[in-house]
Amino acid sequence: MAISLTSQEYFELFREADKEELHFDPLDELDITKKQNGRIAQGWRRYVQLREGMLLWIGREQNHEQLLLNSIYREESLHWHFFVSGKQQFTFGSSPKQTCLSLDAGRYVVFGNGITDRLIEDCSDLEPFFEVEITVQPEVLCAFISDSSGELPKTFNHLIGKSDRECYKRAGETSPMVTAILQQIIQCPYQGMTKRMYLEGKATELMALMLEEEAAVQQGEFKTSLLQPDQLERVHYAKEILLKNLSNPPSLMELARQVGMCDYNLKRVFKEVFGTTVFAYLRDRRLERASALLLEPNMTVASIARAVGYHSRTSFATAFKRKYGVSPKAYQISARK
Repeated sequence: MAISLTSQEYFELFREADKEELHFDPLDELDITKKQNGRIAQGWRRYVQLREGMLLWIGREQNHEQLLLNSIYREESLHWHFFVSGKQQFTFGSSPKQTCLSLDAGRYVVFGNGITDRLIEDCSDLEPFFEVEITVQPEVLCAFISDSSGELPKTFNHLIGKSDRECYKRAGETSPMVTAILQQIIQCPYQGMTKRMYLEGKATELMALMLEEEAAVQQGEFKTSLLQPDQLERVHYAKEILLKNLSNPPSLMELARQVGMCDYNLKRVFKEVFGTTVFAYLRDRRLERASALLLEPNMTVASIARAVGYHSRTSFATAFKRKYGVSPKAYQISARK
């Protein structure tokens, strides 16, 4: 049975479990990691103040109990919240006007400023989850994209407005380019001033891509799909099967059989929905899982390769370097410094 807490109660437990604050970067006093090692959850949260009004948040947590966090959502800032691994569900408002947003690996949610009368965060999944969040104050966003009179383009008026209005929220799939930037942020090899400039540049690049996508959504320029709801349901089920069986996935023929499609239609619909082939999707999720495992203590590259379904350490290292530009060992050493 899930434990129901307010967000404030959860954060208090997080703070009380381990009050130690660690400086991830000893050369930057505004780069702070807070640890959690308590009854409710275990993990860490890293906060990097990139500039006044612009915050980068990176967190890895694992709940020991199934949780439902209840709160009134009230926020002055704009948030982009990316899930690298794990699952969570947000439910806004009360029936009959509820909005539910489900997040798992490879998805994001954007929140505009404003309020909602009720927010429930369903943290029932006890697997570790890894998140990256960019938080931007309205004046910072305006400094980037306002016109000569200081006004935001009308395309983005829904993101920022009066703080007492209903907040905007939307979930989506992270593109391969966004995924690559997230990994560059996570494995940033620099410290001090160089690190701050690098991370701010990456966060700004990420924000630009997300604003471009937001504009396309608002202008109705996203590619429309003629897929039937049943096809969408089956292909998302196929994705779930792959994610649950990264180390020993079914063959394409077996996957198609499990979801009730022929292999040709599965390949066609999968690529239309996720923008990539079944094989490429599986490979990328394996490597993303491997990049998270490389942050874990006491795990060797060989054991991680096996854990994500590679029988050859050499083929794993080749695929990893092709995706991230460094070998698994070099990535591991850099991440553990």
